[in-house]
Amino acid sequence: MRLLFWQQLPLLIVIPLLYPNKFCNKLYAEALFSFKSSHRSPQQVLCSIAKYPCERACLHCHELKDPCAFSLGIPARIDGTNDVPTLTPVQEAQVKRHEGTRVAAIVGGVVAAFLVVVILVIVYVCLMRVKRFIRQTSEAASSIPSPTVELGMSNNSQNIRRFAILELEQATRNFSESNLIGEGRFGLVYKGLLQDGSIVAIKRRQYDLTQNFIPQVKQIADIHHMHLVKIIGYYEDSHQQLLVQEYLPNGNVGNHLYDSEGLPIGRLDMWRRLSIALGASKGLAYLHSWVPPLVHTHFRTRNVLVDESFTAKVSDYGFYRLQTNSDHAGSSSSSNIDCFLDPEMNLSQEFSEKSDVYSFGVFLQELISGREAHIGNVQVIQVLLLYTLSGTSSNELEEFVDVTLGSHEKGAARKVMKLALLCLGGSVRRPSMDQIVGELERIQSEFGALHSNNNHDFGVVTLTLGSDLFK
Repeated sequence: MRLLFWQQLPLLIVIPLLYPNKFCNKLYAEALFSFKSSHRSPQQVLCSIAKYPCERACLHCHELKDPCAFSLGIPARIDGTNDVPTLTPVQEAQVKRHEGTRVAAIVGGVVAAFLVVVILVIVYVCLMRVKRFIRQTSEAASSIPSPTVELGMSNNSQNIRRFAILELEQATRNFSESNLIGEGRFGLVYKGLLQDGSIVAIKRRQYDLTQNFIPQVKQIADIHHMHLVKIIGYYEDSHQQLLVQEYLPNGNVGNHLYDSEGLPIGRLDMWRRLSIALGASKGLAYLHSWVPPLVHTHFRTRNVLVDESFTAKVSDYGFYRLQTNSDHAGSSSSSNIDCFLDPEMNLSQEFSEKSDVYSFGVFLQELISGREAHIGNVQVIQVLLLYTLSGTSSNELEEFVDVTLGSHEKGAARKVMKLALLCLGGSVRRPSMDQIVGELERIQSEFGALHSNNNHDFGVVTLTLGSDLFK
């Protein structure tokens, strides 16, 4: 018996050392009671209860089981044989506490998810409003004349990139015909995919090269405007010169106005035509704001490109700096008459802002009539000039308006046609590009106010500039 006592004595010593607080002292008392009960008779135990109050409590706990456990705060049960006492925790309170914690976590998670959804909806609505505001601002920007910019004073040319010929060959699959998308004054135009994943238009000129190519390209690259096609980079060697520009996926405006025979196809409604005309006019007005004015000299419908949202951008601006003698040479046959060329150029042979205005008038004529301007319909333009000089009523101009336009769009179309006729008149009477911008904004504003119930998202600020042009 003594040997058993000495075997279990370390347990009684370790408990107060490991658990010195008040709660563990109660456990120690319970263990002591269990230990003594295993080595003494019931009479001896009862005699010692008075001496050890904690044993009395523990005895009462042993008899009442659960009630004593809660009253003393000692969740324990004594199991096993008389040899070694065993303490088994009861976790009912902990289970209830864990269930409460779990319910609180679920409720908190649901509330947090709801708040996240509400925040995402608010952010989405704000982004859509910002996008709408930006689009409306770009379409109906103020018609205050563009600030003058001095040519050659910008330092933005450092952003233009000099490409390696290997990268451009890889971008166009070695200038494959499948990548060929057009031809201009500078040469063939290829669609290319650069190593960074961006899609570009690459113009290639071979053999008949431009003198001082790189300095001229850097000067053109200094010109930045949202309605001008951006020049990204260049390449030059002994037998070829290449220009890399931003790529606009919807091509030139002519592709959406008429077919291969020059007849209307009706892909553009009046609102979109007004937006394209306004964007192109702002691009030209910006060029004319430079000091000295930067004249386009070759403004054409095919040089007005549109992106995925049909925002108009003017291309080939400043390319007169890259022209060679072969660019100026041309046939004098009637089949090669350039309907966009100012007829007064035959006298002066000098380009000016007014010659760009004339070209813009032909562009407006194509935009509203839906027909391509070529030798077959040059007489149409001459008839239009006679009509405007003789004070013809606007109703008689409807026969020159695109037949695919709706009846509610004809009023705005007639106003744009009148503006086109002013641009096609004598240079003295032609308005400036800033005046044209103001007049197009006024027409678009009136059209948007009258047809705001249509599917278009109007909301253009009403302007009153340019109304004196028709007086």
